[in-house]
Order: sequence, then structure tokens, then C-alpha cells
Amino acid sequence: MMTTITKKLLATILMLTATLTMALAQNGDNKNQAGTYDQCKQQFKSEKVAYITSGMGLTVEEAQQFWPLYNKYDAIFDSIGEARRVNYSRKECMKNYDKMTDAKAGDIISKSFEYDDLELATRRRYHEELSKVFSQKKILLYYHLEHEFRRQKISDNKPAGNSFGKSFKDK
Repeated sequence: MMTTITKKLLATILMLTATLTMALAQNGDNKNQAGTYDQCKQQFKSEKVAYITSGMGLTVEEAQQFWPLYNKYDAIFDSIGEARRVNYSRKECMKNYDKMTDAKAGDIISKSFEYDDLELATRRRYHEELSKVFSQKKILLYYHLEHEFRRQKISDNKPAGNSFGKSFKDK
């Protein structure tokens, strides 16, 4: 069983890893945009792992079962997200909005739904695998932590002004 000291030590190590990742990311800020994206993504992941680790209070045995599943599905979700970004750029769509045909808009929407369906099917498979190892209560805590972390990161990155009243063409 994992003691409180061990949990705190593990959380501290993960936070230090996240801090180190952030420092390394800041050193290479001016290299290139792809590098910056990858660095931000890695920093985000490091912070999320630390947040989940701290919040879930996993025993050593639970951690040994959870993290391989988490990493497996995180990689799958990454590949789905990357495919979505490659095949559908909202920024590009909106830049070409005035020239876009209704048929092209329909194709984009359909493709977006396909990615949504793929993500949902993957979430269901992930939940099935988690259910073989953890109680529904523990899984619910994990889902809550995932949601709260994302909500917190979105809140941290909001611009000062409210842009809801602006048209997407004005941005």
C-alpha cells in the first residue's frame, strides 16, 4: 500500500518533471512552430499526469495497471486528434468560408462527425478495459479529474476580453 509520504514524493517528482519540461520548452521557444506545438503538448501531458496522479491516490499496484492503459489510449486519442487536424483545420475552413460550397461544408461536417464517432468508440473501449481493473467509482474520479484539468487549462488560457459577440470572420 502506498503511504502518504510516497504519494507526496511521487507527486513532487511528477511536478518537477512538468517544470523541467516547461523550462526546456521555454529555451526552444524561437526554434519553430512545430517544435513549439510539440513542446506545449508535452508540457500539457506532463502537467495532466501529475494532476491525475495527485488526485487519484493510486496504490502502487493500481498505478501499475492504470498507467499502461492510460498511455495506450492516450496514444490512440493523439493519433485521432492528429488525423482530425490534418484533415480538418477550422482556421483554414473559416479563411476560405466565403469561397466554400455548401457541398464542401457538408463534407467537412460529415468528416468531423466521423472523428467524433471514432473518439466515442475509443472511449467506450477504454472504459471497458478500465472496468476490468477498477471500480466504477474510481473510474468516475478519473473522468472527473480529466475534465477538471482540461477546464482549468482552458480557464488559464482565456484571453482577457470576451470574444463571444464577434463573428468568426472578424477574428
